[in-house]
Amino acid sequence: MVLLSNVRVRYFLILIIYLGFFQGALGQNQAEKKSLPNDFFYLRDASGELVDTLDLGYYHAMGIPKAWQYTTGNSAVLVGLSDARVDPDQLDFAGKTRVLKSVSLQNGHGMGVAAVAVAQGDNDFGIPGVCYDCGLVTTNYGNPNMEMLLELADAGAKVINCSWVTSVATKRGQEVIDILLRRGVVVVAGAGNQNWLKTKGQKKYYPASYDGVISVSSVMYKHKKWEEALNYEETGKPYVENMWGMVGRTAEITHKKTGPEFRIYPQSTATLNPQVDLLAPTVGVMRYSKWATEGTLSYNTYQGTSTAAPFVTGTIGLMFSLRPELRAKEVETILRLTALNIDHIQANAPYKGHYGAGMLQSGAALALVDSLYDPEGVAVIMHQKIDRWSQMLTAFNRAVILKDIEFTGQATFELRAKNQILLQPGTRLVPENKKGIKLMIDPVLSPQP
Repeated sequence: MVLLSNVRVRYFLILIIYLGFFQGALGQNQAEKKSLPNDFFYLRDASGELVDTLDLGYYHAMGIPKAWQYTTGNSAVLVGLSDARVDPDQLDFAGKTRVLKSVSLQNGHGMGVAAVAVAQGDNDFGIPGVCYDCGLVTTNYGNPNMEMLLELADAGAKVINCSWVTSVATKRGQEVIDILLRRGVVVVAGAGNQNWLKTKGQKKYYPASYDGVISVSSVMYKHKKWEEALNYEETGKPYVENMWGMVGRTAEITHKKTGPEFRIYPQSTATLNPQVDLLAPTVGVMRYSKWATEGTLSYNTYQGTSTAAPFVTGTIGLMFSLRPELRAKEVETILRLTALNIDHIQANAPYKGHYGAGMLQSGAALALVDSLYDPEGVAVIMHQKIDRWSQMLTAFNRAVILKDIEFTGQATFELRAKNQILLQPGTRLVPENKKGIKLMIDPVLSPQP
């Protein structure tokens, strides 16, 4: 037997620990890659040739891989798209797409929007959409009276995406949205691309600003450390770009004794107004339209809400895939309650009240749906501040826990639970309106209509 010195033993043990850690981390990384679709990390063309590596970090920022642990969609759940043309023969849409009305390609805009929501995943081609195993039905767009959305609903769509805007609101447009909600169909729309300098938070665009439509604007997702987001103008003036949680693409940086302070450049925002409900990443998102039309890989450098909306649409497709009995009128409540609140980011302060409940969190939304409908589930709703909107939620599970959550201002919240509602520290239920908060126990509740 060979005896090793204490130093050698120590070194040997350190080496074993290091190798064990490295192998563990490698195994974890391999496990993550195995659990994700094969088109998540690498971009391949129709022949299967590797084109490039992909950076889909924004999926992680919204917890989409976590959502996929519950479901990747269901072909029986149809996502409706009112936009430019989608090629039903292209590999990411073949066998899952029905075209009601043919429209022009518009530089691949419809393809880009559809890809975010439902591009087929795990097919060694393109990218995976959020609800990549859902079906797709498409039609035309731009009619302020919104009649084409009824056609999508008649074709079976459970959620409809509108990545287009008009400044014209019509009585019929609102009527159509109301009809769709009664039929159990949810409509999602991009809030618009006009920046704060032009709108001052007052300009409304439609269909996003109709009552009952989920309006989605833009948020940054990438850099959590300002040093990583640092850039310089030609004059040498520093600024940050794509800073995590900011509602503007770029922000001025000022160094003070207490640390750096940021002021979002208002011209770098998308449309923000009180009708906005949620935010999703836009800058840094893969430009599928370029890939579809030119075969080139690039990423968005502009905060267009056409890209933001289908992240929400795809997430709703997952929600309906997980629980087809989910009540359409409660979808928006679930998305708001699970959104990542960004009020604590000081640079966002001038825009507060105009960017909704925060950044979409798909994984948290799916987890809440799952726990609400599981008879043995416990739903924990926490870390959110709601000061407006009417929220409605039904729980068929064992218990609902409210923790570190606030309902103030003009917010209303009606929670109907089959068993228990537990209020834990940090919960504030102090709205200023007369309707207020209603917490009710109904032991005969059933998820079936």
